[in-house]
Amino acid sequence: MDSKLINGLYCKKGNVEWKNVSIGLNVETFAKELIRLKDVAAKNRGYLNIDICTSKDGQKLYAILNDFKPIAKEQVSATEHSPDRDDSLPF
Repeated sequence: MDSKLINGLYCKKGNVEWKNVSIGLNVETFAKELIRLKDVAAKNRGYLNIDICTSKDGQKLYAILNDFKPIAKEQVSATEHSPDRDDSLPF
């Protein structure tokens, strides 16, 4: 994917203590963005994960696509893990 930035979704800091982020949507732009990201969502059971980030200068908030995928770990049996282990009981 060429850009992780979410088009049409605009974030700003909340204006009261209990409101962290306020999000505005440009409906037409965001609708096009959802269509652009439809294949990504299809691979993730229909969901998109979006992170709200802060610019380096700490002044602006922006939304990016979180496309993190954990690395699948292979299942390893006890024998494969310790092939030189003797399975006989010591007593």
